[in-house]
Amino acid sequence: MSWSLRVGKLFGIDIKIHFTFLLILIWGALNYGGSAGPLYGLIVTLALFTLVLLHELGHSVAALWYGIPVKDITLLPIGGVARLERMPEKPLQELVVAIAGPAVNVVLAAILLPIVGVLAVSQTGLAGLTASIFLNPGLTGLLSFLLMANISLVVFNMIPAFPLDGGRVFRAILGFFTTYQNATNIAVQVGRVFAILMGFVGLFYGQIFLALIAFFIYLAGGQEGQAVAIKSALRNVKTAEALTSTDVALSPYATVGQVASMMLSTPYPLLPVLDPDNGEFLGVASSSGVAQAMQQGHWYKNITEIMQPARLIPKISLHAPLVDAQEKLATASSQVVAVYDGLHFKGLITANDIYRVFRFLSQSGYASPQFA
Repeated sequence: MSWSLRVGKLFGIDIKIHFTFLLILIWGALNYGGSAGPLYGLIVTLALFTLVLLHELGHSVAALWYGIPVKDITLLPIGGVARLERMPEKPLQELVVAIAGPAVNVVLAAILLPIVGVLAVSQTGLAGLTASIFLNPGLTGLLSFLLMANISLVVFNMIPAFPLDGGRVFRAILGFFTTYQNATNIAVQVGRVFAILMGFVGLFYGQIFLALIAFFIYLAGGQEGQAVAIKSALRNVKTAEALTSTDVALSPYATVGQVASMMLSTPYPLLPVLDPDNGEFLGVASSSGVAQAMQQGHWYKNITEIMQPARLIPKISLHAPLVDAQEKLATASSQVVAVYDGLHFKGLITANDIYRVFRFLSQSGYASPQFA
């Protein structure tokens, strides 16, 4: 995730903070400090996001248990995001991964509850227990805040709406009785109902932030449904069917200036670079990379100096399901996938090629995305 700084590693997972996270630290220092001052507010905020980090670690460790790689965990002002290489599609796996995050918060709440109770009673005795004991700055107040934060994280995240954990738990349960796509469609529709209700509540009580969250949930549900519809449709399509027919290829001896002239007359923004002697795939030159090199005055450079080398480009078989190419594009830092028939390079596939196939399937009735 761009604009993020790596701050550590846990269980082999990179932990990052988004630069905008500094804003929430400042806000928390000013708003949570109370009579104790900004330092206490900063401690409270950091403790809160420690809970968020542990929540995301719960998801991540469960994913690793099932052999699903985790790219990283990033802390944002609105919470945390654990990026998995792929989402589990088996109902039991999705159920475990989805519920692992809230389960961490349940365990933490169960640990904090007796501690908070003992501290409060030791300070005032049973007769002196009042709300102020749990709200005042100090150890008891801090732990009380974290107790309520854990409970809130569980309750909010278990709302059955994507992208919340509850939406994934709901889909996983449905998945035991129907197909993955049907389970997704039902879960998205139910989630959108909850989002609409949440939005009305937010607007009625003047809670604009809640209404914005509801709007985000509504849109995210549609994106989840669309993504699953695309995957389902592309499973029955071979990679060969998405290849764009073009005989245009670049020589590794061409200069940036020569390639720039060639790209002016071709509609393809990405072109393969091939060895003219044996047809070996060497890399990909992009129109944006060529334009940048021209702006920097590197028109005389060899195209191999600015291309994306083949070793950094994911590869796929000509006869593999197209959904595999889509997943490779989603997980690799590349705009293209190189397609091979055995050892022979056959062409490139981009996200636009995949979308073109899906759009054709939708118009032909073979795929019917239900969510915009």
